[in-house]
Amino acid sequence: MTTGSGLRELKRERALAALSRAAISLATEGGGPDTVTVDAIAERAEVSRRTFFNYFPTKEAAFTWPLHSTAARFAAALAARPDGEPIWDVVQHAIEATLTSPETDLALVAAAEALVAAAPTLVLAHDWKSHGRHPLEDVIRDLNAEFARRLPGGLADDVYGQLVVECSSTALRVAARVCAQRGGDPLPHIASVVDMLRGGIRPAQP
Repeated sequence: MTTGSGLRELKRERALAALSRAAISLATEGGGPDTVTVDAIAERAEVSRRTFFNYFPTKEAAFTWPLHSTAARFAAALAARPDGEPIWDVVQHAIEATLTSPETDLALVAAAEALVAAAPTLVLAHDWKSHGRHPLEDVIRDLNAEFARRLPGGLADDVYGQLVVECSSTALRVAARVCAQRGGDPLPHIASVVDMLRGGIRPAQP
C-alpha cells in the first residue's frame, strides 16, 4: 500500500517524466533544443507554463532530467547492496535495479542521452545560481562516497578506485542505451556490459 507521501512522490515523478518527455520529443522533432520553448513544452504536456516552472527551473533541466534521475537511482541502488560484496557484483546488481525499476523509462533515458550527445552544453546550461544546487552535485557526491567506502584504496590516490567510479557511470549509460535499442530481457544486456569491465579492469599488483 502506497503512503500519502509515497503517492505524492509518485505523482511528482510522473509529472516530471511527462514534461521531460514532451521537451525531448519536441527537440527531436524540431531540430534541437534551441528550437524548443517552455510554452511549447507546456502545451505538449497539456499543462500551464506556471505548472512547468513548479517542476523545472529551465527547459534545459527538462531535457536532462532522465539522466539525473537515473543517476540518483543508481547511487541509491549502490548504497543498498550488502557490505563485502565484490565491487563488480555491486555495480551489476545496482545497474539491474536501476534499469529494471518501474520508474526508469529506458526509451526516455536513451533519447536524453542522444540529445545531450548532440548538445553537450545542456548538462551545464541550467540557471542553478538562482534555483539552487545543480542536481548532479549531490548525486556525484553520493556515488563517490559509496565507492570510497567499498574500495580498500578509497578514491583520492587510488587509480583503480577512480577507474571503477568512471567506468561504472559509463556502464550505466551504455547498458541503458543497449537495453533500449535491443529490447527484451535487460538482464543479459547488463551482464554483458559489466562483464567487459569485470574482465578488463583490475587493481594494480603490488
